[in-house]
Amino acid sequence: MTTAVEFLNVSRHFGSIRAVDGVTLNIAEGTFFAMLGPSGSGKTTCLRLISGFEQPTGGQIRIFGQDCIDVPPNRRNVNTVFQDYALFPHMNVRDNVAYGLMVKGVDKRTRLSRADELLALVKLDHHGSRKPGELSGGQRQRVALARALINEPRVLLLDEPLGALDLKLREAMQDELKALQQRLGITFVFVTHDQGEALSMADQVAVFSEGQIAQIGTPAEIYEKPRTRFVADFVGSSNVLSAEMAAGFGGAARPASLRPEAVRIVEEGACVRGRVQALRYLGSGTRVIVAVPGGELSVFVTKGLPVPAQGAEVGLNWDAQAMHPMEQG
Repeated sequence: MTTAVEFLNVSRHFGSIRAVDGVTLNIAEGTFFAMLGPSGSGKTTCLRLISGFEQPTGGQIRIFGQDCIDVPPNRRNVNTVFQDYALFPHMNVRDNVAYGLMVKGVDKRTRLSRADELLALVKLDHHGSRKPGELSGGQRQRVALARALINEPRVLLLDEPLGALDLKLREAMQDELKALQQRLGITFVFVTHDQGEALSMADQVAVFSEGQIAQIGTPAEIYEKPRTRFVADFVGSSNVLSAEMAAGFGGAARPASLRPEAVRIVEEGACVRGRVQALRYLGSGTRVIVAVPGGELSVFVTKGLPVPAQGAEVGLNWDAQAMHPMEQG
């Protein structure tokens, strides 16, 4: 499989701050790749390094095999969609989308025809004459996508593009973005701090922490087999067991991750018994916090199943493979 973007031991320092610190990664052509992490973890700086808006302090960056360190942003076959959309308020939607072709000197008839094709692609074919201020947040985001795509980039960079949208619209746009990427077949590199977005859309996820990649894998690998405590805590909710607790529950004497939904409340055959300390109603179910020897376990009880009373003694059980050993530290 062709590599679209490659980082080889890439660093970007701002004085004493190591925003990116020795990152190595390969992004395959045609994949939806998510860079996930908290603020300040280095993910957005990596996106800017791909676009050419930042230059590395060290290491190599290749786009489709070409070393791009000295290639300016306008000569890289990439385009960026920003969280704030960056649309021109004085231009109508059609002219906003066509702007990139106008800069390239494409004749007006051709560029507007192409803009109409892109607006149809993002389901805004009847909105070309409107100004950006007359559109909803989701519609403006689609315009920004169309404008980025009109130059036919081989890599589309998306910098927290859904962060300004409300929850329902954000979820709808997640589905649309994924469908659009699959239809076009180009490489999407998506930066987000929202683990739900990354897990639901991406083919591959890189979890960033303090300028480095803590783990790369499929969404299922990241969620079910976190390599470190940071990944287990940041991606979803997890019971992070000490080495002593894991050994006491029949596992290896190593820190381990045990997802709350993998734990069952049982009458017989319990791995451990404990007492209910708190109940947290979550709509789709209830989170039950149980005090056990050595600490606490969080249990997710799906809606419709019986929920124990606070203070009740309960037995807990889980499949052996649900307790995933992690690296020390």
